[in-house]
Amino acid sequence: MDCCDRFARRLLIAAIVLVSGCATNSITGRSQLMLVSEDAAVKGSISAYSNMIGQFSKKDQVETGTPRVARVREITNRLVAEAVRFRPDSANWHWEVQVINDPKVVNAFCMAGGKMGIFTGFWEKAKATDDEIANVMGHEIGHALASHTREKMSVAMSVSVGATLLAVALTARNSNDSSAFPVAQNTTALAAALAITLPNSRDAETEADQIGIELAARAGFDPRAAVTLWEKMAKAGDTPIEFFSTHPAPENRAQRLQALVLQVDPLYQRAKDNKTAGPIPDFLGQPSNEHVVGTTTRGEYTARVAAEPEVMTFMAAEFDRFRKGEVVLTCGYECVLGYGFQRSNWKTLHSKSQWRELAIAVMKTGYLNDLSYFLLGEAATGLGFRDVAKIYYTRALEARKADKSCDGVFNTCEEFDIAQRINVALGAPGFAAELDKKINKNN
Repeated sequence: MDCCDRFARRLLIAAIVLVSGCATNSITGRSQLMLVSEDAAVKGSISAYSNMIGQFSKKDQVETGTPRVARVREITNRLVAEAVRFRPDSANWHWEVQVINDPKVVNAFCMAGGKMGIFTGFWEKAKATDDEIANVMGHEIGHALASHTREKMSVAMSVSVGATLLAVALTARNSNDSSAFPVAQNTTALAAALAITLPNSRDAETEADQIGIELAARAGFDPRAAVTLWEKMAKAGDTPIEFFSTHPAPENRAQRLQALVLQVDPLYQRAKDNKTAGPIPDFLGQPSNEHVVGTTTRGEYTARVAAEPEVMTFMAAEFDRFRKGEVVLTCGYECVLGYGFQRSNWKTLHSKSQWRELAIAVMKTGYLNDLSYFLLGEAATGLGFRDVAKIYYTRALEARKADKSCDGVFNTCEEFDIAQRINVALGAPGFAAELDKKINKNN
């Protein structure tokens, strides 16, 4: 096999790895490149955060024991309590927030796994209010919930993979030069490191805006503050705002924020008027489910709010169609690749009883077969929409009769016995058989 053949094989392998690394985000519904595992992203972020905060500590720039720190912790904890509604696994993250004393810097961040920081420039230069701080921190939490750090790490890895293949080609062409490959490898390592520090994409910024303003509103902070803070920073003039370097503005951001305020303001009004809301656990620091009298644990709180049939507002219309039984799947061959990559993710969501996320993921893929409809029925059952579940279970069986089945060598049902599980799910033995008869009669 010559060098060109070897290179072609490596290129094909890399292409397969990159395509198979795509996953649909269960919060936003967007397909993202996810070559880096969640665990690896979290561990890498913890290490980077520890080093970063350590450097600030050496310069005595980590603010501690002040009223401002206490207020930031209170604001952040209320936001996290809302975040776990839509990403229950984040309840077990080691959430942490530090105030970094640098009055010249207007910036904030939240890494994978909930490691957060905010610079004092927000108060000193932007004169930010509590509501504005809440919207900033909500935006940063939005980046973490939507796995944007993991996505950027994956993009960096894809650059590294492609450049490494180029290095192999250079080595083959310069077989007498033993230094060619190491030099190229060093170049790709630098490219990967730079990719991790690249600004967020416009898509990521739009998603973080949507998620952040809603988290703030649900936590009882005025969403209008997202607009006023943006206006303050936009009017900074010649003064550079570090926030803009890592958070590039989507087009017409001010107008979009205004539109988002209208969407989430009812949530803010509800939060303000809800005087009977129970206590929320402390999400900052090490996770703990130890029960203390008069309090609720992370696990108890998360199980309760995650079971509520609510989704983020930008998914609300689609989810409303789902719970009315109005979802009709029509996508065929053009969606088969995405379906193939998503099945295992659906099974994971099913095993974790993340019914809202499962319904959204299936709808976003849109592939027409019995497994897709069956999982919509499972999601409806899990959320208590039993009449709606019957609709989707019926459509699952109809799909089977129309040869739109997950059975097959390559097109597996992820070990679900669909007809049997329909019976079990509804607690009605023979239900699937009755539907079979009904379908056959109609045909």
